[in-house]
Amino acid sequence: MNNLKTIFSWMLGSLLLLAVSCQSGPPKNSRAAQSEKGKAFFMSHCASCHGPNANPDRIANLKTPPPDLTKIMERRKGLATFPVAEIASYIDGRKDVQLHSRDMPAWGKYFADEEKLTNDEIKGKMGELIAYLMSIQK
Repeated sequence: MNNLKTIFSWMLGSLLLLAVSCQSGPPKNSRAAQSEKGKAFFMSHCASCHGPNANPDRIANLKTPPPDLTKIMERRKGLATFPVAEIASYIDGRKDVQLHSRDMPAWGKYFADEEKLTNDEIKGKMGELIAYLMSIQK
């Protein structure tokens, strides 16, 4: 009888663990969760120019063709890690960044002026987007 209780308890615990792990996404503050939020941000704010897969062939009506964002690391041969600060400064756009066309909106300014986000909230959005960009590198 004692073995039956042990087996039943083990099975119930396993089922509960399985149910919890299946219904939830990645852990709340994990890079995977950030990447999911970043992908949503990308689709709503960036895909119209960079394409839904971040690798546009040709997007009409753009003076400067947007770069393939799946090849950020490939273009920076020799870098061991993703250039987080550099990419964040491109996206934010509130500071003048050399070698980058300002055809792209300055998202930092937009979020500060239009959506009234704080600098910390803007950094959070940039972090989520960068986590997504890191996840799609080829």
